[in-house]
Amino acid sequence: MSLLGRLFDAVGRPHGLVGRLFSQLRVDDSDRAAVVSASGRSGVVFVLRAVSGVDALALWQLVRAWQLPPIGFTHDLPKVPAAVLARDGGRAPRRGKGAPAPGSPAALREALERGETCIVCLKRSPSVFSPTGRGRREGDELLEAILGFVEETGRDVALVPTTFFWSHRPGHLGLSPLDVVFGPTDMPGDLRAVAQFLVNFQNGAVRMADVVSARAFLEEDPDLGSSYGRVRRLTFALLRKVERERRAALGPMQKAPDRVRLEVLRSPRLAALIDDLSNHDAVERRKVEDKARRLLDSLAAAPNPDMLRALEPVADRLVSRVFSAVDVDPEGIERLREAARRGTVVLLPSHKSHVDYLVLSYVLRKNLLELPVVAAGDNLAFFPVGELLRRGGAFFIRRDVRGDRLYAAVVDAYVRRLLRDGWAIEFYIEGGRSRTGKLIAPKLGLLNLVVDTAISMDGRPVAFIPVHIGYERLMEDFELARERAGGKKERESTRSLYAVIDALGYDYGRVSVTFGAPIDLDALRSEMGLTEASMSPAKRRSITTKLADLVASGIHGSARLTAGALVAMALLDMPGRGLAHPALVSRVGRLLRVAERAGAHPVPALIHGDGRVREAAVRDAAVMFVRGGLVKEHVPDATLQRGHRTNEPPRSSDDVVYTVPEEGRARLDLSKNGVLHFFAERALLSMCFRAAGARSVAASRVLADAAELGQLLSFDLLSLGDGAGPLAGRLERTLSDMVEFGELARAGDGLAVGPGNEDDDAMTWLAWHGAHLTPALEGYRIAARALRLLLSEPLGDHDLLERALTVGHEMFLGGEIDRREAISAPTFSAAFEAFLRRGLLKRGKDRYEIAASTSEQEVRALEAWISRHLSPALDGARRA
Repeated sequence: MSLLGRLFDAVGRPHGLVGRLFSQLRVDDSDRAAVVSASGRSGVVFVLRAVSGVDALALWQLVRAWQLPPIGFTHDLPKVPAAVLARDGGRAPRRGKGAPAPGSPAALREALERGETCIVCLKRSPSVFSPTGRGRREGDELLEAILGFVEETGRDVALVPTTFFWSHRPGHLGLSPLDVVFGPTDMPGDLRAVAQFLVNFQNGAVRMADVVSARAFLEEDPDLGSSYGRVRRLTFALLRKVERERRAALGPMQKAPDRVRLEVLRSPRLAALIDDLSNHDAVERRKVEDKARRLLDSLAAAPNPDMLRALEPVADRLVSRVFSAVDVDPEGIERLREAARRGTVVLLPSHKSHVDYLVLSYVLRKNLLELPVVAAGDNLAFFPVGELLRRGGAFFIRRDVRGDRLYAAVVDAYVRRLLRDGWAIEFYIEGGRSRTGKLIAPKLGLLNLVVDTAISMDGRPVAFIPVHIGYERLMEDFELARERAGGKKERESTRSLYAVIDALGYDYGRVSVTFGAPIDLDALRSEMGLTEASMSPAKRRSITTKLADLVASGIHGSARLTAGALVAMALLDMPGRGLAHPALVSRVGRLLRVAERAGAHPVPALIHGDGRVREAAVRDAAVMFVRGGLVKEHVPDATLQRGHRTNEPPRSSDDVVYTVPEEGRARLDLSKNGVLHFFAERALLSMCFRAAGARSVAASRVLADAAELGQLLSFDLLSLGDGAGPLAGRLERTLSDMVEFGELARAGDGLAVGPGNEDDDAMTWLAWHGAHLTPALEGYRIAARALRLLLSEPLGDHDLLERALTVGHEMFLGGEIDRREAISAPTFSAAFEAFLRRGLLKRGKDRYEIAASTSEQEVRALEAWISRHLSPALDGARRA
């Protein structure tokens, strides 16, 4: 008997060595529930890919913890001693003459007849030093015995494909000499299995695929040929389930870097371009190929599992220090896992912070999902960060590849190779970080390349996963607010590390990571009627455009309401100078109810079980903003006393009044804008109803005005476009809800002020809704005023933005606009793009000019039209 076998026989105490070693094994609650449920209806057989004593020990511990029938059969392993079986409530197996041989089909049948739990392995490790791996049987005979038992007795057997993870190495193609001796990492021999376990037992995990009913398998095709045929079919089905779990957690087998480089350089498109650039000259071709090889080395990722494992404690400590909690939706995780089981996944997260990559990787690791290779800008390739990111799975792409055909072809070939090899890929569909907290219009370059490759990959499903990463407070809020106000973006460098270190001393609240519904490319093509293998470039681009709209909609829809976002919105949009703590809690509750009516979902920490807002969550968010200098707190009388200390710890008690300093508004706006899209349609309708200036307004007029205003603002607030469905239809549904909520009332074909509801009167509601979009609309008004500058001369992009910022400051100081956060370069850029689409502007090479058909009167009329929607909202908000 092997050393491992003696250990298995010797440590069968309930709270002994086995219990302590496997106490930290990560098990999904849904897996436990499925197995326990199956055991109540049938016998349970755990199916492992390969014979493993370590896995058998872990299963023995799980069986005890889950109070399943004791283990009565193990494949090519020593049985649990008779004394342990008796203590666990089982019967000792027969010994002596006539008893079935251990590990034989007859012994398995006996255990099933007794109703005991069994362990069956499908393969054996190729290790030459693995006593448990050199059994005479693989799993075929045992599966045939199980099927025969079901046929003869009519009793069902639940087959549970089980995969243990004692190493987070994905493994590599082929067997090295070390693998021949000790077995590969995914099918280790005894010595390697023990070594992997001892190194990683604190991070060990197990995944169980969907339970397979042996009876249902037989009933599915009762006329299935020979017993050999049905056993092979069952073996293949079980192995496929086990392999899918492994791939979903660890990804594809790795190839040697030299092999990847060779395959990329031999790709047909790149090889053809190299021939073209070298004019088919052999000497010149070697030079061009060497250049392509250098370009590939500069951009390619070099994932290193050992380095990732070494950095895990650092990453975990960093996340736990910076954020008070990480909220993840379990349903989204399971949708992602199922998509990873089926095929290749492409993760498309929102991009607000440099730590997006770290946060998403943290969530994937904690939920035992494959870490993707990540497309990063080459601005992050500086030493030492670039090398760490590269070994963590990042590959670096230039922002602009225009004019460099070879570089573009190398990127194309490399990404295609990643997809064909089955790697999960992550990239930011916005192209860069948002400077406003809102989602930026998707950039289609890399997405188009991925879609084009996926279409050519016949037979392997590719799913695109929208991911929303929401922060109560952004780490870079000061930097982003400065750039938003026109400050120049500083290139990332080693100096940036000092800023990161300084940022670690602050509180950033909670971060939420949510996954939208996977978008299956084949299903999308079928829906669009574009299933042919050969399509024109225009048709392929239409698929990419539609996919980008669905991804943006999925990111918006999967966003979660946090206390930080709602507190920021309540304070920024309040009508007066300050808000007392009880009033803040009340306003957050009202915002929550409105957003829920629009389909939003809160993070669990925000609400009690009955749906009420947790006062503690609001208090924590307010304290976070006070400590960061975004909000100030005041205690009546005490604030004005001589000698009052302004550096006292935040109180956030009932007598505290919160105010927002002007310099903190743009930073606080970053938190608000993450959930602004849930309030946008209501804000549009409120503004347009109030702008009509009449007691009764035709509903059609309000809807048409709101649709026009929404179309204009959609360049700044993406959710107002038609990507999530026609805006007109969403406005009609929102209008019906406002009538139901008492904010508006129908009077024939017209609309009037509603009766209000238990929370407040209708005019207060309408004024407050309109206040949510006031900064965006004021930004558009500033941009419209800046158009007058173009009446005298064209201006370059940068010059026009600089002049618009100056105009904005003048209008703010002169009292023409109310919100300082409206002075925003990204909002001005969006407004100019909207004016361009309306035909008011035309754009030459890097400059704007007024369209020939646009008069000064039209420019002034545009500003007046925008202003008409603002004035009532401002006046009403002050009266509320």
